Amino acid sequence: MKNILTMIITLSLLSSVSLFSTGSGEKPVSAYSGTKGRITVYVSGPETMLNKLEEVFESTEGDVLDLVQMGCGPLRQRVWTEYESGSIQADVFWGSDPLIYNTLDAAGALEPYTPPEADILKPAFATEHNYILINERYGVVIYNREKLSGNEPSGYAALLDTVYRDRTVHADPSQSSTGLALVGGLWELMGRDWNYHRNLIENGLFLARKNSDVPSKILEGEFDAGIAPHDAVLRLRKKAQKEGYPIPLAICWPEEGAIAIQRPLAISKNPMRPEENNRIARRFADFMLSKKAQQITVQSGFVSVRKDLPVPPGIPEEIPVYRVDWDSLSEKQDAIRSGFSDLFE
Repeated sequence: MKNILTMIITLSLLSSVSLFSTGSGEKPVSAYSGTKGRITVYVSGPETMLNKLEEVFESTEGDVLDLVQMGCGPLRQRVWTEYESGSIQADVFWGSDPLIYNTLDAAGALEPYTPPEADILKPAFATEHNYILINERYGVVIYNREKLSGNEPSGYAALLDTVYRDRTVHADPSQSSTGLALVGGLWELMGRDWNYHRNLIENGLFLARKNSDVPSKILEGEFDAGIAPHDAVLRLRKKAQKEGYPIPLAICWPEEGAIAIQRPLAISKNPMRPEENNRIARRFADFMLSKKAQQITVQSGFVSVRKDLPVPPGIPEEIPVYRVDWDSLSEKQDAIRSGFSDLFE
């Protein structure tokens, strides 16, 4: 059974390589396909948060957004496919991880944008790229406190213990862009080789389709622990508290460092876009850095880029954080993807 599962995962990884393949070279831009006075925004995140952001922005700007909501993997796939076809259809896109944004920026596909209030950003969120960082999430170890009472993990390395054999889950990096970012971050953090992931796989690692599946599968009892972003757990806890039922999900803030994964926002470059739409796109970017918008994202568990906002409830004030070298990792992402796939051969 385990060999069959490994074969299925391998085929999934190989057949999905095009989903996250990258390239270089500036593409010709086709005619603008949008509507004057309205912009298209591709977004990834909790539906409640995204709907609230749209509502607040349009309360002052009018009905000017066509918000297209999708997962981080589909967002990355769609933006890249459209870029390869000659034109990114979204005026603005926000979600996924820095890897795809760095690739598109290097290819000249992003519009330069400078935040009007750059001084309100924490130093860790300053960037010289043609995109802005809106917030971040942490790659952590999530576990079931009831099932692992007395065997609580202390970090990523702890998951190699036999107590977690066949009981650990991680998002498939061939289908989830955040899953790919986590694999790359762990590769960098754990020694820049594949020993950690090789041992994790030998200990029975299961690959889920997307990151949100990780806490769900742990909550449902399929697995006892997993590696995924922290924010989904905070939202599940908040919902449980509001509705008055207990929840066994716990977060281990890894002793090696929680992997910081930023969520950039970019305006696509299109010289055919009407200036009115350019203004709306810039106002939306400004809004996303505003205190009002940032407070909405903090309520959903994301860490704000602003100096004047605290971390969300549920995140300790002092935790070890590992900051990935995204520029370096962007250049290695194809090798990271293929290297992970090779572990299943």
